[in-house]
Amino acid sequence: MLLGNVIKGGLRNFAAYCGAGGGTAWAKAQMMAPAELVGLIEKSGLRGRGGAGFPSGRKWQAVASHASVLKYLVVNADEGDPGAFSDRFLLEDDPFRMIEAAMIAARAVGATQGYVYLRKEYPDAAGILRDALQQAKSAGWLGAGFDMALVVGEGSYVCGEETAMLNALEGRRPEVRVRPPQISERGLYGAPTLVHNVETLCAVPWIVEQGADAYAALGFSKSRGTKLLSLNSLFRRPGLYEVEFGISLADLCENLGGGLRRGKLKGLMIGGPLAGIVPPDLLDTRLGYEELQAIGCAVGHGGIIAFADDTPLAAIMSEVFRFGAYESCGKCTPCRQGTPVLAEAFKSLAQGRRINRQDYAALIDVLAATSLCGHGRGLAEFASAVERHYGEELASCFA
Repeated sequence: MLLGNVIKGGLRNFAAYCGAGGGTAWAKAQMMAPAELVGLIEKSGLRGRGGAGFPSGRKWQAVASHASVLKYLVVNADEGDPGAFSDRFLLEDDPFRMIEAAMIAARAVGATQGYVYLRKEYPDAAGILRDALQQAKSAGWLGAGFDMALVVGEGSYVCGEETAMLNALEGRRPEVRVRPPQISERGLYGAPTLVHNVETLCAVPWIVEQGADAYAALGFSKSRGTKLLSLNSLFRRPGLYEVEFGISLADLCENLGGGLRRGKLKGLMIGGPLAGIVPPDLLDTRLGYEELQAIGCAVGHGGIIAFADDTPLAAIMSEVFRFGAYESCGKCTPCRQGTPVLAEAFKSLAQGRRINRQDYAALIDVLAATSLCGHGRGLAEFASAVERHYGEELASCFA
């Protein structure tokens, strides 16, 4: 569904893309009323692939329902989670699929201007996208009615959060906004805005061509369709995979990843550092939003980092909190000041200084309760999942 053109070597030429069947979904979408397109996405069960898993149809409906003449569509290509690289492959090897999907979404919600906010660390993708956007304009896809522009970020991880990204697009400090209002009401420049990540959008042409029922028939439970997974280098067969929701984590590790290159599996970090670590005894868990949430973990963006048994838990936690502290936007006091304390506490374990458990618990509680966005809350959820699944090893870190 998503990697067809990627595995063929990529399609970076507009004529080649159309020759391989590209543009069929756009042609069909132009024959459909905007409300019909919104209904199609709602019926398909498509959910956001950027981390939160929010129903895409509800987003479309919220933006479409506003009477504003000016609406925006923003493609969140700020793929910053360590271990994730799915959007990069889609952007570099199948850029017209993303553009076609954006055009369909814009028609559905009434957006007239689109932006692709691209991660600074993807220079190859930036060049390819600039060329693809120009080809699309020359072919008449973009310009009158709906146009798109590329904006390259400045390296902030928090710009993966949609309101921080919108601030960055406006030339402001990339801090998270207080909600409400939701961005479907007041987003970019105060106008209703639809934001999707690359993978989510790229499923849209297939849904338009094949139908909502065909898409909903894939996957399981409340997680429909397919998901891209980035397996890290500790697997014997690392790389990018497209799977149906419902596959077990054991199947991912053994049959897709081929097991580990060294040692025994200590745990899987799925969906980035702001999620829990799945222990080996829970590998029968099936890939799904609610299923992973039930064990204190998350699908996230689909990066899967395996840890072998030669990696101390304290080293993992030290690195996650260091990353969290470095990437905090600084707006929330608990996140700005609390995460460096947590990072330093776990780093100090190497010098034999144990952590005060009461202080640690208080910091985690305040991160969970008062953080404005998923950055601080995600770090708290990570800590809670580690305590739940690795309680005995974590206890050895405390005084």
